[in-house]
Amino acid sequence: MKLGAIIEWMDDLSTFRNLVRLTDDLGYDVIGVGDTPARAYELYVSLTVAAQESRNAILTPMVTTPFLRHPAATATAISTLHELTGGRVMLAVGNGGSTRRVVGRSPVGTPQELHDYVTAVRAILDGGTAQVDGYTTEPLTRVHPMPVYLAADYPRSLRLAGEIADGVVTTVGMSAELVERKVATVRAAAEKAGRDPEAIEIWGFSFISVKDTRAEANAELGAALASDVALRLKAPHMRAIIPPDLLGAVEEMERRYDVWDFAVGGKNARLLEELGLVDFAAGLTGVTGDVPGVAAHLKRLESIGVSGVFAALPVLADPEGTLRRLGQAATST
Repeated sequence: MKLGAIIEWMDDLSTFRNLVRLTDDLGYDVIGVGDTPARAYELYVSLTVAAQESRNAILTPMVTTPFLRHPAATATAISTLHELTGGRVMLAVGNGGSTRRVVGRSPVGTPQELHDYVTAVRAILDGGTAQVDGYTTEPLTRVHPMPVYLAADYPRSLRLAGEIADGVVTTVGMSAELVERKVATVRAAAEKAGRDPEAIEIWGFSFISVKDTRAEANAELGAALASDVALRLKAPHMRAIIPPDLLGAVEEMERRYDVWDFAVGGKNARLLEELGLVDFAAGLTGVTGDVPGVAAHLKRLESIGVSGVFAALPVLADPEGTLRRLGQAATST
């Protein structure tokens, strides 16, 4: 099982540097940096710092999104990082999140917007031209072809990843059944598009905590898990996965959720526990437990078709401990 970590330069530069060095020293395969100007420093400056502090790990935005940068700017930026690192880069693109709100867009873009952006960036990276906003770009000479991954969770975006991407990053949790559905959707779309389904690499994105007990691990992730329950279950196809006996509790979480509370053990984490939603939330996007338990779950994910898992570090009270213990779990599978 391959491992990735998502690390952001938020308040303290030395903390960011230290986490990048530790992740690389532990042998993680990929280091991702969020494109989140609302809470962290600039993506490509942060990736440049990460390039200086690492020797082996592949570096990537995790993830960038349309509208913040022109496709030519993204192609140039990631190609510059390619030159700086000797090719230790890939590009991951998604269609929504807080980044879009920063520039005054709706939180979630359409699959067509994502399709157009990804195909334009890839054409430019390959040394060609692209149609962007009705204009034809000029070919660039300082660009490098590279893998392009899509962050995708919903059926339409998962199908799009199967049709056009080199890989997909999708949220995974303790529910293997939900992961199986996503893998099947990507592979079916790839086959329909005339592509080899097995050639598309599937990575998971998870809030991961590895502690002495699963209860301790769940408690560390409470704020992150609460945000998913409160903000990601409004679409009809997401409503459909909520057990009927938990629907009222989910609606209560949506009403009472505090968008400004990200604290470990804070009000959102306590509310998640009060409403009896911890296990359901972990099933969606949490990987929790002790080292043997997490190792067993990683092995199950791998058997389903997930080749790697990204651990989101900004939400953790003990990121260094998580990196070390997750590494132990991965190497014991």
